[in-house]
Amino acid sequence: MTTLARTLPASINADADAELETLDPSRLTRVAGGSQLSDAMSRAKSLGLRITSTTGGKHAPHSYHYSGRAFDTAGSPKAMAQFYREMSGTNPTELFYDPMGGMKHGRNIGAIGGHGDHVHVAY
Repeated sequence: MTTLARTLPASINADADAELETLDPSRLTRVAGGSQLSDAMSRAKSLGLRITSTTGGKHAPHSYHYSGRAFDTAGSPKAMAQFYREMSGTNPTELFYDPMGGMKHGRNIGAIGGHGDHVHVAY
């Protein structure tokens, strides 16, 4: 079990003996994209793709990249197509690869542009 401690403002008198909430590790890994994002990264790498962007770089305003919930991956068109097909069945928040289309919140939205040479996935 992992203990999650909160930092309290100085104006709050925190009881030093207060019990902290304990989170099961399976719940903790779901924070900020968590295990789904990690599993997707592992799968991308196993297909020979490389991770090209996580939280850094330039992205659209309010991008899931900035909150650690998205990554981009690139490699051969065949591997990117395979990755897109597999990720489309995992209920991603966003999935974009222009040659195959795009998904947002589980709905096909078609290609959005700017994702012809990489796959973007967010949870």
